[in-house]
Amino acid sequence: MKLIYKQLMLLFSLVILSSCGNSWLDLNPTDGIPSETAIDSYKAASVALTGVYDGLQGNSNSVSYYGARILYYGDVRADDMQARTQGMRTSSVYEMKYNEDNAPQIWLVPYDVIRRANRLLEAIENDKIVDATEAQLKNLKSEALTIRALVHFDLCRIYGKPYSEDNGASLGIPLILEPIPQDALPSRNTVDEVYNQVITDLTDALSLEGLSVTKNYGYVNKWFAEGLLAKVYLYKEDNANALKYAEDVIEKSPYQLWTTEEYVSGWKTTDSGRKEMLFELVNNSTDDWTDRNGIAYLMNEDGYADLIATKSFLDIMAETPEDVRNGIIIPAQSDSVLMEKYGDEKIFVNKYPAESNGEMRLNSLPLMRLSEIYLFAAEAAAKLGDGAKAAKYLNAIYKRANPKATDLSSSEATVGRIILERRKELIGEGHRFFDAMRNNETITRYTSEADKGFHYSLLKESMKFDRSYFRTILPIPIDEVNVNNNLKGQQNPGY
Repeated sequence: MKLIYKQLMLLFSLVILSSCGNSWLDLNPTDGIPSETAIDSYKAASVALTGVYDGLQGNSNSVSYYGARILYYGDVRADDMQARTQGMRTSSVYEMKYNEDNAPQIWLVPYDVIRRANRLLEAIENDKIVDATEAQLKNLKSEALTIRALVHFDLCRIYGKPYSEDNGASLGIPLILEPIPQDALPSRNTVDEVYNQVITDLTDALSLEGLSVTKNYGYVNKWFAEGLLAKVYLYKEDNANALKYAEDVIEKSPYQLWTTEEYVSGWKTTDSGRKEMLFELVNNSTDDWTDRNGIAYLMNEDGYADLIATKSFLDIMAETPEDVRNGIIIPAQSDSVLMEKYGDEKIFVNKYPAESNGEMRLNSLPLMRLSEIYLFAAEAAAKLGDGAKAAKYLNAIYKRANPKATDLSSSEATVGRIILERRKELIGEGHRFFDAMRNNETITRYTSEADKGFHYSLLKESMKFDRSYFRTILPIPIDEVNVNNNLKGQQNPGY
């Protein structure tokens, strides 16, 4: 999205990135420009929307959201990926030995995105964008609502218990639905309240009919909103609605699964070659988002080589050597130290490959693929007891990866088998930990020296755990707790 970078100066006059405790509540948009006049034209509103998108990944000074952290958070906390060694950027999230004072956080940047979306929504609701057409206003509002829903959902997954643990009765995160004063002291809403608001935002966005129904490379559209609804309903264990929205995307959207032959090369392509990407944050060589802390640099051998696949996951993949997805996991090829330590083991997940010139810091960031939608449909159908549908959608992914394999039967399309396919298909995209927690699985990194694999030494409680382990939920950041007495009394248990 070159527009993001061409319009940064104007963007900075409309939105500012939070940097300290409680500043995520600040509604002041700029240096002395009143908030009620800051977004007063379609051009200004379009730039503000660009700022909403820009905030999702962060910039060269902040990668604590989709730039990197939420992606590796969803992988190294589980059993298929790990920090390579101590002192890596992913080590704290992987080791899980933090306390309230030093825990990693995915809070300020997401809430800043919400603040940006709310300011745009406020301008629309207050009829401040006087030169926009009705269609333009619907589009602006629908996209802002969709992104606000995504961010609230992400925050709740990180700071709240899985919905399935207590039907959403426990505390989630503060719902922020309008610009509020800097000195406001919001309390946490329940997980159920957050999920209901996310669903409301997404259904409102869809009902406005302002979202594009065609491929909208780098921007949300109708199909991403429906795919996100399917995901939220699946997490909420409303499997009927999860299946309904997943099937609508599969049957009606313009997206297509990569073929077997396209799968490995698809990760190296842009635009038309990304035909199964419902939504991704787009970067390319003309952009200036070149942070070395970005996910591509962290996962590349010639970058920081920060996180790698676990030995246990490689053993799973070795059971089906003909699986095309083995092709996106590669061994060390240039670093002599890594080559000596790991030999021919395929440790690097190559879903953010370097460009032909060797640049690996500019890769686009996939937030949702059509493959994931098929697996949503399969899981929801299996949980509803519809083995035939579960097998149909599971086989679309399983047979794409293994064309010569025999179709899985209805009785074989169990939830466990579908989760295994999710692990193989979605490694490196930030899903495994969340899937395990919502399905009440036990994560086993290792139990003894004999099965330690590539893992380095961990706390005993972080070697094998389930969602009852308090560190599976991050603490509310200490800076926020210190300035908000309401949050101080609502810190997550164990901290």
